[in-house]
Amino acid sequence: MKALSHHDIIILLLQVSIMLLLGKILGELFKKLKQPAVVGEILAGLILGPTILGALAPEVSNYLFPATGNVPVALHGLTSLSVVLLLLTAGLEVELSLILGQKSRALATSLSGIALSFVLGFSAPYVMPNFFTVVNSDTFIFALFLGTALSITALPVIVRTLMDLGIFKTKTGMLIIASAMIDDFIGWMIFSVILGLIKQNNSFNSIGFTIGGTVLFAVLMLTVGRRFIDKILPLINHHLSFPGGILAFVIILAVLAAAFTESIGIHAIFGSFIVGVALSDSLHMSKKTKEIIHDFVSNIFAPLFFVSIGLKINFINNFDFSLVALVMAMAFFGKIIGCSSGNFIINLVRPKHKEEQVDSEDKRKLLIRNIRTSLAVGFGMNARGAMEIILASLALQFGVIDEFMFVALVVMALVTSVISGYMMKILLPKEYQNNQTNGIIIFGNNSLSRFIGKYLQTQEKIPVLVTDFESSNSKKQEAQKNELSFYEGNITDKEVVEKLDLSRYNVLLALSENEKNNQKICNLFEYEFTGSRGYRLITKSEANIVGAGEELADGKNILFRNPHWHYNNLEKVVEDSLLEIVKSDFESKEQLNKFLRFNLKLRTMIPLFIKRKNSIEPVTSESLDIEKGDVLVYLDIKTPPKSRKPSNEEQKIQNSLTRQPNPNGQAGVDTPLPTKERKTME
Repeated sequence: MKALSHHDIIILLLQVSIMLLLGKILGELFKKLKQPAVVGEILAGLILGPTILGALAPEVSNYLFPATGNVPVALHGLTSLSVVLLLLTAGLEVELSLILGQKSRALATSLSGIALSFVLGFSAPYVMPNFFTVVNSDTFIFALFLGTALSITALPVIVRTLMDLGIFKTKTGMLIIASAMIDDFIGWMIFSVILGLIKQNNSFNSIGFTIGGTVLFAVLMLTVGRRFIDKILPLINHHLSFPGGILAFVIILAVLAAAFTESIGIHAIFGSFIVGVALSDSLHMSKKTKEIIHDFVSNIFAPLFFVSIGLKINFINNFDFSLVALVMAMAFFGKIIGCSSGNFIINLVRPKHKEEQVDSEDKRKLLIRNIRTSLAVGFGMNARGAMEIILASLALQFGVIDEFMFVALVVMALVTSVISGYMMKILLPKEYQNNQTNGIIIFGNNSLSRFIGKYLQTQEKIPVLVTDFESSNSKKQEAQKNELSFYEGNITDKEVVEKLDLSRYNVLLALSENEKNNQKICNLFEYEFTGSRGYRLITKSEANIVGAGEELADGKNILFRNPHWHYNNLEKVVEDSLLEIVKSDFESKEQLNKFLRFNLKLRTMIPLFIKRKNSIEPVTSESLDIEKGDVLVYLDIKTPPKSRKPSNEEQKIQNSLTRQPNPNGQAGVDTPLPTKERKTME
């Protein structure tokens, strides 16, 4: 068996380390600039490749990145594995349930964009044969590829852009995500067929066999394969260590599927992509697990692949401005006009809201909003990013396109990714921007949860869902009486998530009388919903620890700042006291914390939330950071609970505080700061 020599191993290790180092540095730099990391990683490849290093120091370039020998073969093996794993992560981001939930809107938006883009790309080589260089004189294959290349989108780039704009969980954001999933699914299906058609050495390489094999594998994997995955994932999660067990299983399954599809004449990427889709749709595949897999691939294999792109060709020598301009024009026109028109028409046929059907002068405003939103959807779908570059790299490898077309596609992918977010921000109506519906789930159906839920829903206009594992009929009726949505059951179950549209909620307050359930639901909520936050009441044992002067090992998510406010004391306050919701603003963090220390000792107030410009955040045991304009929302206890008299210690504190300055610096006064608003909640 031929093996790498001592020198070959040294060069390969140097290559990998340099590529990872420069790729990560520039990738992180571009992420800081709110741009896709892939831009920085490709730039690292241009620096290390023939474009810059090869031109300035050819001897160094030839030593580090030789064009012949065993080292390029070994590096090609690493980058091939990287592509397989990158398509696995792309498949993990496809949620079939989300696509089905959007139904006609996502289909109309996606298919209209695919249709126009594909027609433009497919017809261009026939309409302008002298403009394109068709490799191997196979115009049909080239036309199929160009149509597909203009049809796909970049789901990871779109997700990041929507999150930066604060519209990821809105209906518009979910529509764009669902449409992008359809684009990628159809696009990679078609491209797998194209790669199957160009493998001349396969005796079964006919159009019928390739298409049939692609569709059959996808159907079997998403039906029988998904059932197998649903059976085995719980066993892996239960018996193997986390995350090593599940990570190994997913990668093994993806690589095996990739080997199988490669063996039947379909490219390996299709196998790993479909495995990703099947895993993503499993009830036992948590978002935390997906995040671990994504981090593993994106931090090691993604930089290797995207840096290697710049090592292949000289981007300056192979840059054809007219070709780049034409590809860019077709890409922008096909995706933006196609997706925008599809979204605009479906909004006219099936308006999202009843108010859009009224006959009034507001129709003009609604029409303008529809146009702007549809154009924003089109620009969102136009981001090509990493997926376009992977597609182009494989096409170059298999001889479908030449270096000039490859450079044009890479430039188009980078430009569309960079410009997508800017155009969406300009076009989206202001009410859509930074207006992600940050609803709050309250766990525990009791007087305290209903009191806080009623305030949030009526005064702050925040969607509230009260839930509990079990609840009596009388408590359910109390929740309904307060006009609060209530659900009895496990809200972390995937079917429940889809049924209740829990994407609208990103904060959970665990206010149940059961301390163990509070801790359990917080952990499950943050584990299942990446980016969401869970907060809970302090337990009696934790209150005793704090009371003894010790610090808690993990107390960052404990509510209401004071160890006195465990469930029993809070319930007495809510049931037996006259309560008033008060809103106060403060000039500085120091002033706020002094005010809290001053009042919390007396237990005459319960700090609830910090209300910021675009959000409302629960007050926890952590020191609070505020900015000018932020408002503290707290519960002013006007009369103490009937069942409890002030203790001797509390009486001493009361007497001492009357002789201490208040937060405004006025001696002998213990009144709170002037408030913006006071509301009594009965």
